[in-house]
Amino acid sequence: MLLTVALLSACRYSAIENILGSTADVDIDSIKSRGVLRVVTHYNSVDYFAYKGTSVGYQYELTKLYAEHLGVKLEITALNDYEQNVESLRDGSVDIIATTIVVDTLNERRFAFVEPYGRSRQVVVRQISDVHTTALDTISVMANSFYVNTLNALNDTAAKPIYIDQIPDYDVEQLIQMVSESEIKQTLCVENIAKANQWYYSNIDIATVVGSEVDLAWGVRQNAVGLKADIDKWLKSFKKTSKFKHIYRKYVIDPRDNHSSVQSVSADTYKDDYAAIVQKYATDKRYDKWLISSVIYQESHFNPKARSWAGACGLMQLMPETAYRFGVSNVSDPEQNIDAGVRMLKWLDSRLTQYVSDPNERVKFTLAAYNVGLGHVMDAIRLAKSYGKNPQKWQGNVEVALLLKSNPSTYSNPLVKHGYCRGSETVNYVRNVIERARNYRKAHKK
Repeated sequence: MLLTVALLSACRYSAIENILGSTADVDIDSIKSRGVLRVVTHYNSVDYFAYKGTSVGYQYELTKLYAEHLGVKLEITALNDYEQNVESLRDGSVDIIATTIVVDTLNERRFAFVEPYGRSRQVVVRQISDVHTTALDTISVMANSFYVNTLNALNDTAAKPIYIDQIPDYDVEQLIQMVSESEIKQTLCVENIAKANQWYYSNIDIATVVGSEVDLAWGVRQNAVGLKADIDKWLKSFKKTSKFKHIYRKYVIDPRDNHSSVQSVSADTYKDDYAAIVQKYATDKRYDKWLISSVIYQESHFNPKARSWAGACGLMQLMPETAYRFGVSNVSDPEQNIDAGVRMLKWLDSRLTQYVSDPNERVKFTLAAYNVGLGHVMDAIRLAKSYGKNPQKWQGNVEVALLLKSNPSTYSNPLVKHGYCRGSETVNYVRNVIERARNYRKAHKK
């Protein structure tokens, strides 16, 4: 029986080898000559995503630092298609697969693993209310993923086998969302991604560990011997630094801002500490002092020293790039911060004018872009049009398209240029800012 399984496995990978073809002969010298390191990763809330229009992520930061070590530019793409990523590696389109890949013998047939960047356990994700009532008899996982291998190995020794519900076309974070929303009972996930998602889904439990701790590592071509040796040496050294530990804490351990769905929209949230400054810069009747004040509450709760996990600072939570663009020398200074924040809103509004003709409707699009980035909003506009919805209306139209950008089948659409987006946060953000501003106006109407 074991021989049969081994032969079947060998045949499977032999077939894959035939499909993928020969491996490109590209090593570290070629990468340095071209001046670009090509990396493919996954869109999710750990590896790579956009925050306020800025690229961030654990794998993004690590590969960017490695590219700087090589003295080349980083060219990063994101695709949550594991087979396509392996094919791109083998044909030379990319040099590194930098995703959450478990080091195992099945993957080692396909590419070479470099020095592990970390270790993680695999955990069961289920609702807190189901911890004592749901047995580990059925677990839903990504189809053809290493989670299937984990459960198969567990079933080899289990007294009561676990039924493996393989769900195609869904990534692990989408399955976690389905658990949170009671669409499936439980799923399996590596602990680092599960921890990051606990900040978004407060009703999930991740305490049940399955299997032993596993190594996580990047993949390179097996013939890229020089690249592998250089990454191994660099990672072994870099993992000892405080900067490496900081990056891990930033994306896995430390709390993230997730107030968009729970913040109060009451008029009682208003503070007049910065009313004179807000009035000075809120000269557009659409972006009046009440709307700007609502944005300030949403972003920082009127705390000029607020700093987000990703580095956004001040009353209107300016990212470093935004502060630099608008000439802010001190992001904690209320006047500089509010001035730049309002100018950013007006700049976004001007960029959206040709796509949303109604000035009042455009405010919602602008707020969405301030929260998640203009690129994601433009993706949603294109998607809404393709779905037969009104691309110039937010509620029930473009906001629906933005919500769909957390689905692999949507963010892999050729119309999508900016990938994965946790759209629910932005939809709640827009709704809360608009409603709170309305309440501010009513409460302070003379």
